[in-house]
Amino acid sequence: MKKTILAIATIVTLTIGNSFAQRYEHHAPAAKSARVDNAYEEMKINKLDEIVKLSRKQENQIKKIENKYDRLASPNRRYHTYQGMKRLEEEKQREILSVLTPVQRQRLFAYQHRYETRYNRRG
Repeated sequence: MKKTILAIATIVTLTIGNSFAQRYEHHAPAAKSARVDNAYEEMKINKLDEIVKLSRKQENQIKKIENKYDRLASPNRRYHTYQGMKRLEEEKQREILSVLTPVQRQRLFAYQHRYETRYNRRG
């Protein structure tokens, strides 16, 4: 009798643990709400504008690129792997850099270099 009760309790425990493990879905924090995602994108574009002084046309092009890659990332399951998301992000960055003029790219790279050397020091 004790063995039967112990076996049933073990099966129930394993079944409950397995069902909870299957319910977990990983989503990017900014992707849960479209409004939050748009506000985050606006903040990134404004930061880029402070650094490189974007024109209105460039801002609109970057917003279109951001929206395009949001649509690509959400429904397609092949991009839900680490490599897929990384590849998608790299493509998005390349497109955004193609919108910038050579002078703006230099400003951006100089800003990034200054940021990297400031916070990535050893010692």
